[in-house]
Amino acid sequence: MEQAQQILITKLIQREAVACRQFIQEHHSRLVSIARTIVGDGAEDVVQEAWLQAFKALPNFEGRASLKTWLTRITVNAAYGRCRYEKSRVALSLDQVLAETMPLAERFDDSGHWHDPLAHWQAETPEEILARQQLATLLQQELNKLPEAQRLVWLLRDQSDLEFKEIAENLQITEANVRVLLHRARLKLLAVINKHEEGLLC
Repeated sequence: MEQAQQILITKLIQREAVACRQFIQEHHSRLVSIARTIVGDGAEDVVQEAWLQAFKALPNFEGRASLKTWLTRITVNAAYGRCRYEKSRVALSLDQVLAETMPLAERFDDSGHWHDPLAHWQAETPEEILARQQLATLLQQELNKLPEAQRLVWLLRDQSDLEFKEIAENLQITEANVRVLLHRARLKLLAVINKHEEGLLC
């Protein structure tokens, strides 16, 4: 376990106010987004429950995963426990997912990374800042329209940095399904970016 992480854990176990507040602020919004995908309006309650479980379990944290990954797993489990979801709801078959056309598939390699990453967008003018804000709004709208399975996998991978194996274990689906669900989500979000850059969305 990294020394910095061990120091943070010690502070959290001792309930050091500043460390606890910063830790919660750093992760809370992300965890709510993940929980909302699973339970809807009950997300805040689920995350509060997850925080309680996490602080209670911290003394037994073994460091096999990062604190971020560990906390995400607790939240996902708490969300499923709260609504008693059948995890099979997100277990779409690979055949079903592949049945959809994938016109932008060439943008990603087998590991789910961009072949040609988008150039870093450095806003320097008010117009560029406004355009970036508009794009963020459009992306959030598209994210909200994604099927539950795609949205959850995208949040766990691209927002929480969980490994494919960890996501598969959490959702009880295969790694192949995780990769395809993530691929589908990224393609749809990429389509929004492309249309925005071409001036077709505003």
